[in-house]
Amino acid sequence: MRAILIEPKKKTVTEIQLKSDDYREIRTVLQCHSYTTGAHLGGSIAKGFDAVFVSDDPLEERGDPRFWFQVDASREPPSSFPIAGRGLALGTDSKGNGCDVRIGVAELASRITFTQRKFRGFKFSSQIYADVTHLSVDVVAPIVDNK
Repeated sequence: MRAILIEPKKKTVTEIQLKSDDYREIRTVLQCHSYTTGAHLGGSIAKGFDAVFVSDDPLEERGDPRFWFQVDASREPPSSFPIAGRGLALGTDSKGNGCDVRIGVAELASRITFTQRKFRGFKFSSQIYADVTHLSVDVVAPIVDNK
């Protein structure tokens, strides 16, 4: 299965081949215990779509994550928040099964911004709207080197 690996430490976006969409293989590629969707790249549930999968392991347990990427950083709003660690672009067909990613390497690479950041923890806030409390948790990870 055709996939695209985003490697922020090397600042590369490369095509790779997966044997299947088995979660164990995806976890191995992402070097994590659990993963989630980090960005939607295009398509629809009805026709199939491409998405970037990323580690869902707690940031506190990843040592000192220094290498980050973001999808469509210049768009308003961006397609993702800054993401620590690797990303894996995969396709999903209309039945929910994994398939070859549709986006090309060059197109995806043009949508990626790499940064080096220092994880400093989380910022918590709450607001009350119509008698309902809304909580927000934001990652504090300023850019330390944007070379």
